[in-house]
Amino acid sequence: MEDTRLRPVSPTAQMEGVTMQISRVAALAGMLTVAFSFSGRASGDAAKPKYYFTISNITSEDKTIISLAKDLLAKEISSRSEFTQDLGGAEGEAAATAEMKKRGLKGFQINLRIMTFKQEIKPPVPGRRDPQMAIQVKLGVYGTTYPGGKLNFTGDGEASLTGEFSERRKDSDIKNLTKTALASALKQAVSTAVDKMSTATLPESPRRKGKKHKSQ
Repeated sequence: MEDTRLRPVSPTAQMEGVTMQISRVAALAGMLTVAFSFSGRASGDAAKPKYYFTISNITSEDKTIISLAKDLLAKEISSRSEFTQDLGGAEGEAAATAEMKKRGLKGFQINLRIMTFKQEIKPPVPGRRDPQMAIQVKLGVYGTTYPGGKLNFTGDGEASLTGEFSERRKDSDIKNLTKTALASALKQAVSTAVDKMSTATLPESPRRKGKKHKSQ
């Protein structure tokens, strides 16, 4: 019959097994250390601002939404890590330019034009009591270099939404719907503008072509 009793494992075999496990753990720890190192370095680079911006002109036929649009535009741009409004208290163009040069930042003045802003009250959805508000927004964002004022990028955005509002909270509900529509259009416009910033600037005005001489 085959001997089924447990046999002791040699000390050498035990040590070899332990050594092999420790080596694997050490290798894994090293890989994780390198991964975290690269991850931290990449996130640090991504968080470093590249552009300084300031909100300049906002135009709209409906003057009541200009303040809200300005706040939402600043919030949308500030949410992107490559932008900053902080120049450490530098005031005036000369001081701002010196600070941007020190930090390696490019400066831009951001402008906003709201071409379309429409609100229309609609009847309630069948089976419901509250009326609806339909909002349509179309706008354009464009940036000029600071200093210099040279047109550098543009971006368009639009949004349409329809939502219910309560007569008791009419002003508050409509303001929230307006905020949602504007924020959506601004996000689209800023995203388009940032994409253009990362590719190329707008071309200069075409040079005048010389007159062609008629062949004799």
